[in-house]
Amino acid sequence: MKILDKLLIIAFSFAGLSSYAQQDDTSPGIKTADDKAVSIPGGRSVCGCSGNTQAPLGVLTDHIHDKGRFMLSYTYMNTMFHGNNIGASKASDNDVYKNYMMAPETMSMQMHMLMAMYGITDRLTVMAMGGCMVNNMKMAMDSKGGYMFMNGSWMYMPAGTNMGMQTMSSGFTDTKLSALYNFSNKPAQRIIGSLGISLPTGTIKASGTTVLGNSQQLAYDMQTGTGSYGLAPDLTFARKSGLFYWGANTGANINLNYNSLGYKDGNTYHATAWAGYQFLPFVSGTLRAEGVHADKISGADANMLNTVYETTDPTTQTSNYGGTWMSMYVGLNFYLMKPALQRFRLMAEYGIPVYQDLNGTQMALKSNFLVGLQYSL
Repeated sequence: MKILDKLLIIAFSFAGLSSYAQQDDTSPGIKTADDKAVSIPGGRSVCGCSGNTQAPLGVLTDHIHDKGRFMLSYTYMNTMFHGNNIGASKASDNDVYKNYMMAPETMSMQMHMLMAMYGITDRLTVMAMGGCMVNNMKMAMDSKGGYMFMNGSWMYMPAGTNMGMQTMSSGFTDTKLSALYNFSNKPAQRIIGSLGISLPTGTIKASGTTVLGNSQQLAYDMQTGTGSYGLAPDLTFARKSGLFYWGANTGANINLNYNSLGYKDGNTYHATAWAGYQFLPFVSGTLRAEGVHADKISGADANMLNTVYETTDPTTQTSNYGGTWMSMYVGLNFYLMKPALQRFRLMAEYGIPVYQDLNGTQMALKSNFLVGLQYSL
């Protein structure tokens, strides 16, 4: 919990500094006081998130909605991994083969996420979020020759044999229900605290191809859920001044119980800060820095304790989970001004890691791409 305490101190510091900030001017056509509804052509109003000055797409808890207002959104996220790290250092396949017969090569995690928000009061908003995920992984096998366990039996592989394995999984993700409250009554400023609960609607029993054969229980990173109930405390500070806007967010995802297979995913803690500029009434750009820390997995899935896995597949070992990542993101927010589209917002963000220090042997993060469409009622 020491990490979470530090992240919360950072966020509260941003909020404290805001009391010294000068009140900003309101851009034409945008009403920012208390993040009320945004004025748009035709006299109607939409989402209470300051037009194009909403936080980047990767920050979900930066705004609330006026009483009786809805927002629906769809987000596609593609997280790519390539190669391996041992700690903070890049590792070649040969480095991985010193302890395992297989080395992960590439992995993609594609998520389709639906989110709904509703304003209970002008300060309190509730949010529900869930979706589905598709995972694909390719692994290479040591070609130095020898006996290898494949498809349920030991097989002799001559030196130089070029073999690999590919597996995939798909399913629903866990579902999160949250309440967000804006503690600030200052124009153009938000201090939003939120508390979410995570429901284990995702699967932890996805099966596929492993060295033991087809239709086998897959490793932890190929599952689409945690199997645990969780808490998600979160704090966001956001402010606007003229055409500039900025903010900071920190929070955690805390798994409360061991799942039915006897393990618990590691808690994660995050902190992020961003700055943006509204180039035109209908478009703004953002830069964002993010840090994430994940604890190791506690317990173990008995299916992964097979002695064959211990020397073949690093993804089956709980010691190879958790670590620290720091990434930089660039984003664009489009506020569609045409009368037929004025309730829509299109957002995109792309990030790459600048530092990663991973527990044990793990796949290295390569990139993260998000694109989303929001509709406000």
